[in-house]
Amino acid sequence: MEIQRLRVGSYNVKDFIAPSQGNGVRTGKSTQELRALADTIKESDCDVIALQEVGSKKLLEKFVQERLGGSYQHVVLVPSNDKSGLSLALISRYPITKVVSHKNDRIPTADGRATTHFTRDFLRTDIDVNGEPVTVYNTHGKARLGDAATEQQRIAEAQAGREILLKDMQAFPSRLVLVTGDLNDETHNRSVQALAKGKGEGVQLVDSLAHKPRQQQLTWIIPGMDPAVVRGHQFDHVLYPAEQQDRFLGSQVHSEAKNADVASDHYLVSADFAIPRHGQSHSLG
Repeated sequence: MEIQRLRVGSYNVKDFIAPSQGNGVRTGKSTQELRALADTIKESDCDVIALQEVGSKKLLEKFVQERLGGSYQHVVLVPSNDKSGLSLALISRYPITKVVSHKNDRIPTADGRATTHFTRDFLRTDIDVNGEPVTVYNTHGKARLGDAATEQQRIAEAQAGREILLKDMQAFPSRLVLVTGDLNDETHNRSVQALAKGKGEGVQLVDSLAHKPRQQQLTWIIPGMDPAVVRGHQFDHVLYPAEQQDRFLGSQVHSEAKNADVASDHYLVSADFAIPRHGQSHSLG
C-alpha cells in the first residue's frame, strides 16, 4: 500500500487579532510580524496546523488567502471562552468533516467537588486525508500564574480533555488521533501528564519531541534571554497514542524558520505521520 506523509503542526501565533480588537495590551500583528508568520508557516510545510490566539475566522481566512496563497483551503475557528477574544483555530490542506467544540461543557474541578469549564476550549476537528480519517484536538491551557487555583484549573482541563479523548476513541480505536496545543506546561508537569497518561488507564499519549535533545524541544521564548543559553520551555505539543508509534516518522521545532522570532513568542512544532494513501475509511463518529 502506498504511504504518504502527513505533517501536523501546533502554533501559538500570539495576539493574531484585528486592530479593532486591541485593548492597549494586545495590539495585533504588524505588517512585519504578519510577513514573518507567513514565512514560518510556509517553511514548515505542514498539511494541518492547529492555531492558538486567533481573533476571528474572517481575519484568519484573509491571512490564508493573501499571505499563504490560499494553500490551506479549509479553515476552522470556534470563538472560545477567552475573555480577550482569542480563539482556537485550524487550517488544513485536506477536507474537514466534523468540528466539535467543548467550550460549553461543565467539567469537574480537579478535586471533583464542583464544576468549571475550559479556559478556551478542547476543540476536535476530523480531517479526511485521502480517505483516511484523522482527528486533531486543539487546546490552550490557562497561563501559569504561580498560584494553586491556576494549577488546579490546568489539571481539571487536562483531566476533562483526557475523558473526552477516551470516550471519542472508543468509536474509532485504530484511528490516528492527535492532541495539540499550547498547554502552558512541560511534558513532565502534572497537567500534561494528567492529559497524556491519566492514571495509566486507556490510551497513553507520547510527546512527539520526547526523543529530541533539550535545546531542540524549546517552543516558548523567554523575552530578553541570551540565545546562547537555555531560554525557554516546551509548552507547545503534538501528542500521539503510543499504539500509533509505527506511524510516527519524526518531529521538529521550527526555530530556524525565517524570522521565527519576529512571528511570535512561540515556535511552531510539527510531527510527521505515515498515512495510507488509499486507506480503509472508518466511520466518522
